[in-house]
Amino acid sequence: MAADKKTIGISKTNAAALNAIVIAGRFGSELDAAKFAMAYAIKLGIPTGTSDGAETKWNVGSVDPDGSLRSLLEALFPAISEPYRLTEYFMNEGIKHIGATLSNGGDIYETIFTHR
Repeated sequence: MAADKKTIGISKTNAAALNAIVIAGRFGSELDAAKFAMAYAIKLGIPTGTSDGAETKWNVGSVDPDGSLRSLLEALFPAISEPYRLTEYFMNEGIKHIGATLSNGGDIYETIFTHR
């Protein structure tokens, strides 16, 4: 079994989108926006996967100080063995999808409340 990630990263291609999400959604931090994006990716039903080329942004202890995020992902996806790798993937996928909505003239509220 491979060791899970110790750091979480955002891909270079998602960096500008993450900044746009922070501004559009009035999030207090990039981490808050990334966690929202992760939840959005899960809501969309995006299949599990891994991210390539993500650059270190946060330590796992900053992302999940009490372990509740890890527990949530293990409950939602019992077959996974690396919940923080999955966290990074869902963050990047969610950022990509929300960023596309924003770049097409949509807004963060449309993203939240649109049923797909």
